[in-house]
Amino acid sequence: MDIATSTVHTEGADIVYDYQGNGPLLLLIPGGGGHATQYHRLMNVLADRYTVVTYDRRGNSRSVADTEADLDMAQQARDAAAVIKAMGDDKALMFGNSGGANIALELAANHPEMIEALVVHEGPTLLILPDADTCLAWAERAHKTYLTDGAVAAMEVFNECLVGFDPLPPTNAMPNADFFMAREYLQISTYRPNFDAIRRSRIPVAAAAGHDSGNAYYARAARLHADLLGCEYVEFPGNHLAFVFDPPAFAAALTDLLHKLVSGRVE
Repeated sequence: MDIATSTVHTEGADIVYDYQGNGPLLLLIPGGGGHATQYHRLMNVLADRYTVVTYDRRGNSRSVADTEADLDMAQQARDAAAVIKAMGDDKALMFGNSGGANIALELAANHPEMIEALVVHEGPTLLILPDADTCLAWAERAHKTYLTDGAVAAMEVFNECLVGFDPLPPTNAMPNADFFMAREYLQISTYRPNFDAIRRSRIPVAAAAGHDSGNAYYARAARLHADLLGCEYVEFPGNHLAFVFDPPAFAAALTDLLHKLVSGRVE
């Protein structure tokens, strides 16, 4: 089944989105790098069960926008909503990884009516961690390295805290790394979700982290997400990017969890 592509214009940006499959609408929100292709292998596995849609976030890859503007989390959430509406739906099942999980949490706080069920996977909300000062100092060091030495050197610092896999060389690790470091990284890292609003919305939600992610800051954040949302914490196979490395195993875990959320078997 081929992947189709379309574009939606919203708030001064042309958001390019890819979709594939048949069944309930499932939106996959990209994290760092902001590109749809990171999910293409996962889409291929999920397409026999869902209509899967993902997109290049504004300013990344094919999506045209003001690349001099810093990431605005509320706007990023509205972009996700615009993609759902462009697919002809009022709501969707939703999955977000890393920075995409943070965007999904923002959408859940402000537009819960658009979410059928939500899985947030390893969202890097540094401010909620007990060692937030240490984590923020590392994030600021990565950003300062970008300002002084460029994206390749900054990604070397960024890769220091990845757990469960050997990171790719910085030159290959992340498409759009320059834009990510310049305009998105600190905004994603310092985002604090409105957990109270999400909890009050009573949307079906679960927090997840990979088995191989251990005590990485993003895995610890995921466990705190479950506590703060009063929802289930689920361990997924693999690491932070398991949907790239082992799409079938990741798809099986995601499908099972979404089914439980929709059926009310996960609180």
